Amino acid sequence: MALHLFYKEWLKTKWFVLASLVLGVGTILYAFIGLNSNIINADGGSNYVFEWFTQAGQPHYGIFKNIPFIIALLIGGSQYLPEVLQKRIKLTLHLPLNEIVMLYTMVLYGFLVILSLMVIFMILFFTIDLYFFPVEMHVMAINAFLPWILGGFTTYFFVAMIAMEPSWKFRCLYAIVVYKLLDIYLLGGNMSNLYVLMIIVLVIASLGMIYTANRFKIGEK
Repeated sequence: MALHLFYKEWLKTKWFVLASLVLGVGTILYAFIGLNSNIINADGGSNYVFEWFTQAGQPHYGIFKNIPFIIALLIGGSQYLPEVLQKRIKLTLHLPLNEIVMLYTMVLYGFLVILSLMVIFMILFFTIDLYFFPVEMHVMAINAFLPWILGGFTTYFFVAMIAMEPSWKFRCLYAIVVYKLLDIYLLGGNMSNLYVLMIIVLVIASLGMIYTANRFKIGEK
């Protein structure tokens, strides 16, 4: 049953997965084209490297900041909006399988897709980045990427939660709260002291769809 659900989700999302892959790879390649240009035009690269290392300049990976959030919206929207708008999710929730298992099989599919994309992007980024910078300088990039990627997963779970909510009034309320919460992942700088809070928000988001899906199933307004 799980494999059948995965295949159904793939049929809905395959073009959005491809678009996400092109978007992420294109953004990374664009970042390195800009980096190469900056190095060429900055006194052989020494000025740029100094600014990058002291954080006085704009790191080349900053352009990637919003990509995990956009991809989460693409994957989550393509998964859940058709189900909800066309009322197909009610049929899914009444299949001969525990509804929580059913929901989280769908969620697991989206999570694994986003995780796979992020792994591809990070491998590509750090493989190319090694050409420009030593390994020691990658710590700054890792510290920047981690909150953005966590924010992408959190966004995906919140998209599922909001999509399942039957009331447009509550959907709008949730969207406003979520918009404010996601700012946590975009603060920048040393965010290691916020990782616990980020993970708490992520867990809340991952569990929230149980509540809204139950409201959707029983038809609450």
